[in-house]
Amino acid sequence: MTGVSLETSGTPNLFDYFDYREFLQDYYQFHKKRNPAYSYRLFARKARLGSPNYLKLVVDGKRRITDRTLYQFARGLSLSRDEEKYFRELVLYQEVSDPDSKEQHLRSLLKYQEKQRVAIPLKAERLKFLLDWHHSVIRELAVTKGFKEDPELIAKRLGKKITPEQAKESLELLLRLNLLFRGPSGRLEQREPLLATSDEVPSHVNRGLHRTYLRKAINSIFSVPISKRELSGLVVAVPSNRLKDVKEEIKEFRKKLNRKYGMEKDPDEVYFIGLYLFPLTQKGETP
Repeated sequence: MTGVSLETSGTPNLFDYFDYREFLQDYYQFHKKRNPAYSYRLFARKARLGSPNYLKLVVDGKRRITDRTLYQFARGLSLSRDEEKYFRELVLYQEVSDPDSKEQHLRSLLKYQEKQRVAIPLKAERLKFLLDWHHSVIRELAVTKGFKEDPELIAKRLGKKITPEQAKESLELLLRLNLLFRGPSGRLEQREPLLATSDEVPSHVNRGLHRTYLRKAINSIFSVPISKRELSGLVVAVPSNRLKDVKEEIKEFRKKLNRKYGMEKDPDEVYFIGLYLFPLTQKGETP
């Protein structure tokens, strides 16, 4: 039967996972606990895998699921059609190395989760917040002077780079995540004025967001008056053993700006402040 989650039989719900090895481990432990006779060999027999401990090798990170074994695993797990599609995206999401491909598979996973008639995991909602640049912008825009909770006006304030429907969905997401809430007057307010990403956020998600803002910074050179932007840089030779100190000072400066200006009263515009440090040379032996 299509679209039936594994949760209906009491086993771990596949659509809650972003790590297929974690799911496989939970799946095995559940069946082992329910039936002590359950084993890796039994799974391999059901999946028609050549190696009796292939599942264990995959869970331990010593083997990968390939295109050939993907459908064998789907058989061994008794996946429905939708679950099989999700599992395939899950494997590809983890195995590809290209950041753009990784983001594409992550978006596919989130879409599959939305299609299921189950509660979307909070982790998925948080990832959606970070995947698209406009969510954090709308969160800041909501507390600016004269803000109106009108998707048409919000889309216009963002230069029509998003649709009114996207603006509406973004507001709903921010409210679900409790990043915005309605105060006594009914006006939207921020729950936590100062936010920072946690270590739980996949690095490729952060990299994708940085790429987006870097593109916007480049575009601002030609589209934003110099009175409303500040793009400057510094080329400096630094000893490698002092690089950590430089990075810490940049982080502290960013935090200082956030503390000082992130809670100003009656803001009227949303800005992005970017601080970037990267090498322009590569170490090499002197000829």
